[in-house]
Amino acid sequence: MQRAYFNKIRSQITSLLSDAKIEIEIAMAWFTSAELFSAIISCLSRGVSIKLVLLESPINFMEYAPDFNDFIKAGGKLYIATSELGFMHHKFCVIDGKTVISGSYNWTYYAETRNVENVFITDELSVVNSYREEFNRLCKLIGYPSQDVPRYSMIEIEAFENIDFNELNTEIENICRIQNRPVKQLFETRTEVVVSETKLCPIANGAIGILVNGVNGIKVETFIESGTNLPNTTKRIFYFDSKSDTECPCKIVRVDANSSDNIHLIKEEDILRIAQGANEANLPIEFSMTMDDNGCLRVDVYCEKSGKRITISTLDKTLVKYV
Repeated sequence: MQRAYFNKIRSQITSLLSDAKIEIEIAMAWFTSAELFSAIISCLSRGVSIKLVLLESPINFMEYAPDFNDFIKAGGKLYIATSELGFMHHKFCVIDGKTVISGSYNWTYYAETRNVENVFITDELSVVNSYREEFNRLCKLIGYPSQDVPRYSMIEIEAFENIDFNELNTEIENICRIQNRPVKQLFETRTEVVVSETKLCPIANGAIGILVNGVNGIKVETFIESGTNLPNTTKRIFYFDSKSDTECPCKIVRVDANSSDNIHLIKEEDILRIAQGANEANLPIEFSMTMDDNGCLRVDVYCEKSGKRITISTLDKTLVKYV
């Protein structure tokens, strides 16, 4: 079977998804279609295993997009492709290890209603196997499926860089028109006032670091000093006992500039799972902390021994001040 489609693409994909019996593997840059999201939830409800690799983009996690936490709760495995992998621009789906849907078509309303798109469907075994190899490669690089994903408000998304707001406006308008929903808010082009604001000097509002067990008890290992110019990236290597410890909570904290005793927890996650198979009393784990000038904080944790990594991220504008 070799077929190409240039219209009614969503209905073709939905039909093939409805025929899935065992498993579905999806790699998708952008996914906002409620209809296709409903189709994969339906597949999960009848016992089909689904893995989804999704680009780490605020568009995928805005309030107008499907809530991928519902996908996780329904039993789906969601892998978030960060920029470290390169720009994950794939748009393909493998069904039951037998059929591939690939092409230019993102699973979005923008693709469905505005773009000129195509998909190619084939059951040629060598082609299917190539796509599965690429999918497995992505999953292996990402390491672990996400346990939960963010849900960004419109105000939060405005703080992100590198978003085409014209395209985003069009996508929101299409979603609201098709779903018969009121448009709560459209993004406006950034005004001169905002541009001037971003040109002020952003600095860290307090020290950012990680709580670690030291010789004299728990202490803060600082990555970004208070007043550091942003953006900033700092790397450290810590040693963990993966032989004896059953868990290793990574606590990211902020220390107020005016009081070293005033410590605020930003985010916490157990990172010992990346040490699976690395049974060592002094296992080196690399931490890389990056914070941009909007308060987007990201910590990449990597174990060279196991080859696994996790990413911990959050957006908190209070972590930044402008001087």
